[in-house]
Amino acid sequence: MKRKFNYLLLIAVATLSLGFVSCSDDDDFDSSIFDTVNHPLDKTAFTFPLDTFVKVNFLEPYNLRFIYRMEDIGSDMRKNLVPAAYDKSCELAVLSKYLWYDVYKENSPETFLQENSPRIIHVVGSKNYNPTQGTEVLGVAEGGLKITLYNVNNLNVNDMDMMNEYFFKTMHHEFGHILDQTHLRPTLFNTISSGHYNATTWQETPDSVSIGNGFVSSYASSSASEDWVETLANYITMDSVRWLGMLNSASYEWEEIDYDKALYEDKMKGDYSRDTIGYLNVKDNDEKKIYRRVCQRNGDGTVDLDEEGNVQWLNNSGIKGNEVILQKLDLVREWLKTYFGIELDKIRYVVQSRSYQKDADGKFVLDALDRPVNKLTLPLEEDPEGRTLIEVLLDGINKYKALQ
Repeated sequence: MKRKFNYLLLIAVATLSLGFVSCSDDDDFDSSIFDTVNHPLDKTAFTFPLDTFVKVNFLEPYNLRFIYRMEDIGSDMRKNLVPAAYDKSCELAVLSKYLWYDVYKENSPETFLQENSPRIIHVVGSKNYNPTQGTEVLGVAEGGLKITLYNVNNLNVNDMDMMNEYFFKTMHHEFGHILDQTHLRPTLFNTISSGHYNATTWQETPDSVSIGNGFVSSYASSSASEDWVETLANYITMDSVRWLGMLNSASYEWEEIDYDKALYEDKMKGDYSRDTIGYLNVKDNDEKKIYRRVCQRNGDGTVDLDEEGNVQWLNNSGIKGNEVILQKLDLVREWLKTYFGIELDKIRYVVQSRSYQKDADGKFVLDALDRPVNKLTLPLEEDPEGRTLIEVLLDGINKYKALQ
């Protein structure tokens, strides 16, 4: 059976690591878990600029090692993984600073990052598949100390959707796991969707169905802990157009039915505006299943319209997905403010403003498909050389070439 791959982000908590994080009475976040002896970097090495950048911008202020030379002992030894390319590591390093660390640095209490930052970010060049499960691991958070990111060699600064899915959303997702270990999420959150989580077959449910059940993604429906950080990460990184579209989709209930070519494919050639097939999603080429919005239908499967010619939407489950998602979001928002002094909406606004282009009135610019325009690859008006934003960010690394 052919199965599509679903994205998976993991949190692995070792007993020893938990003890290190939660059982210490020492409040000295300046103490390092690494070798504190200052080892001068090799100026003759090709990687000297990046090595200097991560030392100055991650290790020294946050006691964080940004490891781009893949370490076998720190990887999944069961998988066939490859190291990250140097140029892609450079791009991810400057983007991690720009869209993650600098955002929190400017919009959180002074000691927030020093106290809550992971101590290791380990980047791997290849993807991490689980073929038997039909899933793909995007990232792993371990013991509140380490975050691993995969697929770095495919990072594409021209594709903001791809970067959000694999990197930026993953960063905030895994960081959310670390924060959740520091101050546990509200008990109320765990009860909102109690009985609707599915830890074993979540990957077989499309996002549309999960969204209708009150989850921002299918992976969010796997457990309360993943639901929590998926709500946080998706809200921060998902642009307003997609977020509002998701909430609209979540206002409907969805159902799975057998695929019927005569009923669906033939209708696609004509007027199908009064049916719900515009939202069909073929689940699997072999299983021939589709998902559609639930509405009143006739015996032959066609839509039964009311006297005014409108579709009669049904909600048999009693779940209003959009309201559930917003309820969960309110709990995340209150939790961040109460325990960390952070305004979630401000973090989201800054991340969006750094990711997407705005016009003179401060509104996000949309392309022909009504998607926000990627800001990273556009020339900066204030730059005398007309360089793009990503080129300016990379200068933060390239400037160290002068020291060689």
